[in-house]
Amino acid sequence: MKKSFFDNIGCLLRRQPFFFILFIILSTACKNESNYNLDKDVLFEVNGVERTVFDFESEYVDHLISTGRNDTKEERYGYMYQMIDNLLLAQTGAEKGLIAHPIYQGALAYQERKSMVDMYFVDEMDQLLEPSTDDEIRLAYAKKQRKVYVRHLFSKNPDDLEEPYQRLLDGEDYVDVANDFYETPEYDSTAGYIGPVSYFGVEDAFAEAAYSTNEKEFTKPIRTRYGYHIIFVEYIVFPAMLTEDDFQYRKKGVTSQLRLRKQQLVSNDYIRTLMEGLNVKPNRANISDLRQVILNLDDQVIISSKRNREHNTSNIWTDKRIELLATSFDQNKVLATFENEDKVINFTFGDYLLWLPYLSFQESKNQTGASIGRGLRNEVLYQLAEEKNYDNDERVKEKVKKRGFEILSELYQYDLTMAAIDDTSMVEIPKSYTNRLINSKEIFLQAEYWKIYAKSMKDAEKIKEAILSGDPPISYDSYEKIELSSISITDNDFDLVKKAVLQMPTIAYSEPQGWLVFNVLTKNITEKDNIKQVANIETRYKIYNSLTSELKRLREDASIKIDTVLFDEIYNVWKNNKE
Repeated sequence: MKKSFFDNIGCLLRRQPFFFILFIILSTACKNESNYNLDKDVLFEVNGVERTVFDFESEYVDHLISTGRNDTKEERYGYMYQMIDNLLLAQTGAEKGLIAHPIYQGALAYQERKSMVDMYFVDEMDQLLEPSTDDEIRLAYAKKQRKVYVRHLFSKNPDDLEEPYQRLLDGEDYVDVANDFYETPEYDSTAGYIGPVSYFGVEDAFAEAAYSTNEKEFTKPIRTRYGYHIIFVEYIVFPAMLTEDDFQYRKKGVTSQLRLRKQQLVSNDYIRTLMEGLNVKPNRANISDLRQVILNLDDQVIISSKRNREHNTSNIWTDKRIELLATSFDQNKVLATFENEDKVINFTFGDYLLWLPYLSFQESKNQTGASIGRGLRNEVLYQLAEEKNYDNDERVKEKVKKRGFEILSELYQYDLTMAAIDDTSMVEIPKSYTNRLINSKEIFLQAEYWKIYAKSMKDAEKIKEAILSGDPPISYDSYEKIELSSISITDNDFDLVKKAVLQMPTIAYSEPQGWLVFNVLTKNITEKDNIKQVANIETRYKIYNSLTSELKRLREDASIKIDTVLFDEIYNVWKNNKE
């Protein structure tokens, strides 16, 4: 489990420029798209630890989908270097004994529990499925050989996609809509562009939607674990030839992947049947008490940093929230009971705590009973997996091992950072580093405006139309007037007011506030050098220098091999077809 310290310094660590790695070009024959094996071909190796094309592409596509960034060669190389750096830091952390750190041990315990549930559930689904027919396997094989190049409109809030979806239905160009949706400063022909996604290499719902859509067409809004998307299929690359020999060679792997995909279709029925057979009885009084404690958490946890706003911590259980909650409620309190083989089993608050990192914070607040139900479901599956010794499953061990690398990297970065902070020696700070900080700007915003809260987008539209027709805004019960004053960058209205057109009633959505109609009467925006950022420049530079110097040393001493022929070809496949 990631500690809250890394929530605070994570953006500093990740935004430092990665040094260009002096890599070894492996002797590989030129490959074409149909020859490389995503599951087996090694893309890079760090001191003997290998990562395949599939390892890279599955993580990288998740990175693109979750951040909304475009697929470029620079983005790909940057992400690969980040993966390499994290492996180097993790390996060094292990050498320094960080595998004994309680955070590392705790994170692996969490990952093992989750992976045991995942693998047990996958195997249970497998038993419920009819064997795939030869036609189904051949179709999945054919899809796997294709490359589908996509764009997407992405939001955590499904309501944000209603207006752009209607515009697309009305025949507007997808790229035009994407530029408006992402509010690009100037027209960007790559707005929303992700690039190629493989059939089995991306989130299930995303892949199924993309591969069920024709070229130059778009999907209806679909939901994935990241949020909501409208996918546009820009281009489909079909293989030049599908041979029977190649199909027979890959049939076993495709059959396995297809089984995993089909499991998603029966999982809901399985869970419903399982839970109905357990005779679950919630303790409503204790659940109500817990909900009140959860509702009060954000009064104690102030989340106002720029990074937290960018990454939308409102829907996740941060480590600080979990720590506070753990000390605010009796861990022995029973939240529900269930029956298993005629035995009544208690599901306690302590059991629920173990699953919070994988649950929605907003659901815990607003639908506490449903959230506890999810935690109980996970606990039941875990107990079933434990009975069948899934802790020894090789798939579980591999997931735990990869999670271990992540935590070791973060722990070693933490040690380097703390050592830099404790360092009292004088350092000479390069002017280029100082200028980068001094040249950053702080925005000051003053405004006078009003806003009216609405229950939905349709209600907001009605309110706006009525006001434009002459209704006085003050006649609405939810009307709120903000006199001319300064607006903090942490204020919920900051971005809305900053982007608003003066004297123009506008419909907007703000996650903490919901739908609203607002009108900015006057505003004044000024910028100046961010002096506060320079105040701790010496400490910041020591941290930066410590991390980059250590990475430089580690790279020089490491055995790093990158198959650049393979890497460039994967990139060129979509680049050439795009052109």
